Amino acid sequence: MLTNAATRRFITEHQEEDVRRVALRGCADPEVDLHWALQQIEGRQKAREKLPDFYANDDIAYPSAVSMEQCSSSVTAIYKASLWKGESLADLTGGFGVDTFAFAAKFQEIDWVEPQEILAEIVRHNAQTLGISNIRFHTETMETVLSRLPIHDCLYLDPSRRNTHGQRVVALEDCQPNILQWKPQLLDYARHHIMLKLSPMIDIRQVLRQLPETESVHVVAVKGECKEVLFLLSHTRTPNPVIHAVDLLSDGTRHYQFTIDEESNTALTPIEKIGTYLFEPNAAVLKAGAFKSITHHYSVGKLHPHSHLYTGEEIVDDFPGKIYRIIKTVPFHKKEIRQQLSSVTKANIAVRNFPLSSEELRKKLNIKDGGDVFLFGTTLWDSTHVTIVAERISC
Repeated sequence: MLTNAATRRFITEHQEEDVRRVALRGCADPEVDLHWALQQIEGRQKAREKLPDFYANDDIAYPSAVSMEQCSSSVTAIYKASLWKGESLADLTGGFGVDTFAFAAKFQEIDWVEPQEILAEIVRHNAQTLGISNIRFHTETMETVLSRLPIHDCLYLDPSRRNTHGQRVVALEDCQPNILQWKPQLLDYARHHIMLKLSPMIDIRQVLRQLPETESVHVVAVKGECKEVLFLLSHTRTPNPVIHAVDLLSDGTRHYQFTIDEESNTALTPIEKIGTYLFEPNAAVLKAGAFKSITHHYSVGKLHPHSHLYTGEEIVDDFPGKIYRIIKTVPFHKKEIRQQLSSVTKANIAVRNFPLSSEELRKKLNIKDGGDVFLFGTTLWDSTHVTIVAERISC
């Protein structure tokens, strides 16, 4: 029980309202903890899409907006928990506990570490609310508790990506705790694996150089938007780690995997002509850097070494991305493009390896945003600039 009856009633009465308007109106009832109520209303509204299993339970308590922003979504937490299981796991960077609760279904014992007392109280309450009883809570920092913890099968860390001034950081050495500094001790306390959740902006190749113990990398997207990059470390150095590009969709998962060597050793063959279909890889594939190996896995041709658009004569049902039927390809010449695109008044415009931005191209063509037509400004193997007119198909 984290609040009183009056505050709970206030939350229930105003949970669907704009939290800013509720804050401006305030509350005349002195028994209502308005700060807590506003935090719960805002947290619950964010949980509707991000944490639907939490949202379904009216007794869940929510932390500050920053903690809600930094926590994993339910769908990515479930994916992480699917990657391993064992007797014991230590979550050394705590937070709101979304990942921890998912891991609790796969491990017999969990040690959870978080120095913020109010956040720890919230997570304890939620664990009890959800009937999760195999978590030991430690309200302190990883640095102070690590030497007193037993060796675990697995360790999980989601380092804070904000510095002491509250500014966002990305590089591994700038996060807290500093994984590079603590890596030897962490490996000593992990019987099998360490999982690191890092920013989707991270330079994967750079981190692989910094962490040669990396066994695999998982680039995780949700409905086409890259959300996180996971590094799984083991005690042995893996010279050629497997890279997984995963897109978690409403109707299933698109999964493509490759190795660094496979990508490096794949030779691109110039295409003779643009085929019937255009293939656009999803965000996970692009972030993972599978620019060349994908051509061999799916028998598609690359429009240009730097364009990251692909073509072929047949539909590839399991292609990890979007597929379009090409209507026409128009050379990017002022007179010709105006003539051939005169009937297009509305379209979705994207550019790949093109001298103009999508907005600049839109203004040049005087085309409104939206509709069922897709225009791609891009470059072909012979360095000519073209605009591809296409329609999206379902697979």
